[in-house]
Amino acid sequence: HKFAVIDNKTVITGSFNWSPAASHTNDETLLVIHSPQLAKHFTREIDRLWDSAELGITPHIQRKLDRQRIKCGDGVERE
Repeated sequence: HKFAVIDNKTVITGSFNWSPAASHTNDETLLVIHSPQLAKHFTREIDRLWDSAELGITPHIQRKLDRQRIKCGDGVERE
């Protein structure tokens, strides 16, 4: 989901990663579409994603962190 809706009329989408490397190094695409109707569809999608989003460290991510901590240690240097 690489897109943005601006002013309820403009959609920006494509393979572009919104990073300095995407701007200066990578071969990525960015499409700007001026369409209020299409902007409404993309806005519904972002609303759907936001409504089902889990913010912060989810239980799934916490389990992954716990497994990595067991595997790699807690990051504290020992003598």
